[in-house]
Amino acid sequence: MKGKPQALSPPAQDFALPPPMPDGTEFCLCFQLRAAARRASALYAERLSPIGLGLPQYSLVGMAWACEKRNGRPPSITELAAALDLDRTTLSRNLKPMIAAGLVEVAPSGHGRAKLVRATREGRAAYRAGVELWRAAQDEAHVALGGQFDGLMQALETTIAGLPAAAGKTIANDL
Repeated sequence: MKGKPQALSPPAQDFALPPPMPDGTEFCLCFQLRAAARRASALYAERLSPIGLGLPQYSLVGMAWACEKRNGRPPSITELAAALDLDRTTLSRNLKPMIAAGLVEVAPSGHGRAKLVRATREGRAAYRAGVELWRAAQDEAHVALGGQFDGLMQALETTIAGLPAAAGKTIANDL
């Protein structure tokens, strides 16, 4: 809107909930989880920056490769999306630049419309180059959290298992 700034509307008179804490954190699990995820993501992304892959790309290449090693075949887009806890459209959108960069390839499965995702030789090399950097980030997080690290990992596993995704989908916009 151009021109004169608009005044704020008067506050609502709904007092059903207690007022939020000044920092907005006391009442919202989601806020705390997202803030923690942003901090952890920044740490790992900074450590992985020398290999030229962002954290989402590193995770995607690694998961595609791990699924293939575990199952003896490349994962389908649906399987990889489930392993990454993403919806298929988000994964497909994230695959496009990685295909263009030669880090992954997508090919028909030979069974209906399913497509398989494979980490390329270049993708696997980039992943290998990042393993020690990832370990350094993991170690740094472990030191920063001290004795809380293992308990936090267990609590996060419980949270992920206990909170179902809405209709089998996540709201993630990025890996």
